[in-house]
Amino acid sequence: MAIQEHSKGNWQAGKNVLGCNEYMLNNQIYCDVTFKVGTAGKEVKAHKYVLASRSSVFAAMLYGSLSEANDVIAVPDIEAEIFNILLKFLYFEDHGIDETTVMTTLYAAEKYAVTELVGICQSFLESEMAADNVCAILENARMFNMADLLTKCKDFIFDTWYVARRVFKSDGFLDLKRENLLSLVESDELPLEENFIYQSLTRWAKHNCAKERKENPNFTEIRKMLGNTIYEVRFPTLSLETFWNDMASDVVLSAEEKVHISQAIVGKTVQNIVFKSTERKRDVNILRSQSDPTVCNWENHDNVDAIEFEVNKPVSLYGILLYGNSNSQYSYDVKIKIISSSDIVLVHMLPKKITESCKMFQVHFDKPCKVNPNERYTVWVKMNGPKSYRGNYSKCVEYKGHKFKFYKSNYSSNGTSVASGQIPGLLCSFQ
Repeated sequence: MAIQEHSKGNWQAGKNVLGCNEYMLNNQIYCDVTFKVGTAGKEVKAHKYVLASRSSVFAAMLYGSLSEANDVIAVPDIEAEIFNILLKFLYFEDHGIDETTVMTTLYAAEKYAVTELVGICQSFLESEMAADNVCAILENARMFNMADLLTKCKDFIFDTWYVARRVFKSDGFLDLKRENLLSLVESDELPLEENFIYQSLTRWAKHNCAKERKENPNFTEIRKMLGNTIYEVRFPTLSLETFWNDMASDVVLSAEEKVHISQAIVGKTVQNIVFKSTERKRDVNILRSQSDPTVCNWENHDNVDAIEFEVNKPVSLYGILLYGNSNSQYSYDVKIKIISSSDIVLVHMLPKKITESCKMFQVHFDKPCKVNPNERYTVWVKMNGPKSYRGNYSKCVEYKGHKFKFYKSNYSSNGTSVASGQIPGLLCSFQ
């Protein structure tokens, strides 16, 4: 009926090739092949000639020596919505992908060798890459052998301590396959502390044990799930205190392994130790003082502590260090700004309650701040809480070719200066 109705009119008039293709697909004119797609087996009709002209896989399927004898072809692994996205691209180059359809569209494009659509999906994934989805993108990049996309995923994760930590805390991290997890934790470029890596690995293992219906896995099951990824934790680079307090209290590691690691930490030669002893790329704490503070009398009552700084090479600033109190546990309400030399606020961290128990604590920004070389920046801090320690500082700090110079800030109203006061350090990642 549809063929007869449309054959009476001149629907082709005014349309180019793509327009005619779109009209024929939408109105199902002269369709000569039917697909049953998805788990529901929904019927989708199309044109053999169009499909074969755009895809070598469809050409072989429809016209090759091993072509389908039946004009109804089952495609159970691609749902109707995604199959229609694929058809629209083949017919009139409209993809309409978004964050909810890009992964499955990529699968369909790869299956039918539609390389242009594969490239569009890859570009979309690169542009939308974030801490909460990069692990899923990495999984697909490895599945489809997309070397460039795989490299970009790793570059994104390895960029800074801040980014890597968010990725390892994400839900997507838990769904990584072991080989992809291994490719991350074995890298020298992963800018995370070994105790955090270990905690993340055990979290991953417990999650994947639960997927295998082991809701409360014992340490033997956790170790089995980790496989050889456990050997990528660089225990010998830690202090004995950190190793025994944070990582050796459970029995994921054997007693013999703990002894060997402890011997390696104190510098003894250990035969056949399987754990690496080389340090990874490190984000750096730039400390203005090289000695521990002894006086805890700095007032923190909503006045501004500020200092200016500049550095000779580009860095990413992802947080600052502040002095705390001598009590076993204390709390401060902290507000922070990073201000450029032209008075542009680059970071504005709203008041945040910080509860800690050490002399010096870290405050991390919501996202890193790029610092250009030889430009002045102001670190502006307003703290409210108990008295804190104070430091005595150097005017210049050097670290591996990076030279940080500090200057007095006119914003400072609480007494912090180049020589003394609050703001003992910067948390930096070198580019």
